[in-house]
Amino acid sequence: MKTTIQVQGKVIGTVVGPAWNWRNELRRLGRLALLLLLVGTAGLAAAQPEPQRLWPDRSRVAQYWADESGTASLEMARVAFREGLGRPVVPRQIMPLGGNRAVWYQLDLPGVNASVRAVLTLPVPGIDKVDLYRPDGNEGWQVQRSGDALPVAQWPVRYLYPAFVFTVHPGEQQPSTYFKVQHGHPIAVDWVLSDSMGFEESSKMWHLVLGAYLGVMVLVVVLSAAHAIFWRDPIHVYYAIHVILIALTMLALTGMAGEYLWPDSPWWNDIASAVLPAAALGWLGLFVRELVAERGRRLLSGLLLAQATISLLFVLAFLNFGREPVFLLHNLHALVSFALFLGVAGWYAIRRPQVGLWVLAGLAVLALGSVFTVLRNLGFEADAFATRYGLQVAGVLEVPLLLVGLYFRGRERRDNKLRMDALTRTDPLTGVGSHRVLIDQLEHLLDRHRRDALAGAVLRVHVGNLDAIVDEYGREAAEAAMVRAAECVALEAREGDTVARDQAGDLALLLDGRITREQATVAARNIIARGLKFSGRLPPGVTLALHVAGACAPLPEGNGQALLGMLGQVLEDIACDPSGRALRIVRSPGATEPDRLAGSRG
Repeated sequence: MKTTIQVQGKVIGTVVGPAWNWRNELRRLGRLALLLLLVGTAGLAAAQPEPQRLWPDRSRVAQYWADESGTASLEMARVAFREGLGRPVVPRQIMPLGGNRAVWYQLDLPGVNASVRAVLTLPVPGIDKVDLYRPDGNEGWQVQRSGDALPVAQWPVRYLYPAFVFTVHPGEQQPSTYFKVQHGHPIAVDWVLSDSMGFEESSKMWHLVLGAYLGVMVLVVVLSAAHAIFWRDPIHVYYAIHVILIALTMLALTGMAGEYLWPDSPWWNDIASAVLPAAALGWLGLFVRELVAERGRRLLSGLLLAQATISLLFVLAFLNFGREPVFLLHNLHALVSFALFLGVAGWYAIRRPQVGLWVLAGLAVLALGSVFTVLRNLGFEADAFATRYGLQVAGVLEVPLLLVGLYFRGRERRDNKLRMDALTRTDPLTGVGSHRVLIDQLEHLLDRHRRDALAGAVLRVHVGNLDAIVDEYGREAAEAAMVRAAECVALEAREGDTVARDQAGDLALLLDGRITREQATVAARNIIARGLKFSGRLPPGVTLALHVAGACAPLPEGNGQALLGMLGQVLEDIACDPSGRALRIVRSPGATEPDRLAGSRG
């Protein structure tokens, strides 16, 4: 958008500013909303449990028995089930795990008419240890082991979470299948039994959705890096690192990181689901601090730095002492941290609603999803969709919400920069171009003159009686005189010409195109004549005694500053001229005598 500078209706220049068009803004918001919808839909799809395709009614074919010591063998577990110690499986029930405790499951598989390739999955990424026992056909038992206690590369099925493949034969004696689960804290042990075709279809969908999510996160990181470079705003670096940590956290929680990124490291695969959320929580504090902190906000900055420091200590504790000693404390710290983030974001939204409301929405979504997970970890909330997948879905939705907020923040900063640039290019008193604009345009004019020796002319205008006006009427009248002088010069400007004020206070008119001496002289005379007319801006009876020094083709050699200095010397000569001549047009730096055609008296 170009902002036109006018003086009394006369256009004297333009300033380039930010373009705003409500249709364009609506399209941008529509694209952002579509992106948000697609990512959110992908997250919701990714969070759905796998379909049960072969044995859907698990409550009548499965029982569990809690082994408090965690040392029971398969035979001891079978005896416990035969003695009636087993209990029916209740979907999404929180199991008494933690420490060395174990939970045994007994599955009575329905009969089949032909051999069926079955897959048993436990869609609980991060589970420590799962052992599956199946008859080996020789009155013994075949054991398959999975879970974070083993490298993913050594699992029976290299997958997002523990999965076991076996064949169900006709006439199998029931019960024929047992599995034992161990984990560091109580969790809901959900399991799905499906045929191999159903498992393959579900696996493809999971990987498609997670791959799309990862692709979006990579795109966001690349865009943030580009914004950090082009806009020179470090907040985009903070945001890019935040997105990386959130993406790694999501991949660790869904099991994709263990399957592809570190399949040979069981220790890191187990601890990453605790370390990465702690690191992401601490970096989120630094991101919020960089976004909202200002000078004088030492308390706010200190609180956010303290939060980030405590999160770093939890990261170190997880790495050195494992999950169990600090797991509950970290969950409590997460609750306090999100309360702090929401308070800070709310305060920021009041001050800067266009940006702050999007940031508040993103943090609120992430806080809500995290709270459900924390409450489940603390044992206050039953296992459900929100507690199991809330953090993953929140992590998917939070990233684009923050991206929209940073988009508006970047636009505000760009607009402010353009406005500041416009202020530096406009003289605050007269509204014409500043000295910077004058020098830039003068250099362009000299460049064009070097290509076309007949192009361009420069007029420098000085208010000869300005000191007398100051002495008699004061500073305000002198400022009004300068505004009136700018009007006199601006009325002579055409499209493409430049009107500006130099640092000495004189006005300059740069005439574009091929200008003859006669045309430059006419322009200068018109300026002087307008100054001699009475104006309502000035005290009664006061007019302007304008002196004009001009140079036209061929222009003198040298740069723009030298040309202005030469014309300033000509103005000094005019002021000392006893004949009262108010206009001189020069040919070269040494030709200061008045041109024969340019004589004019004030």
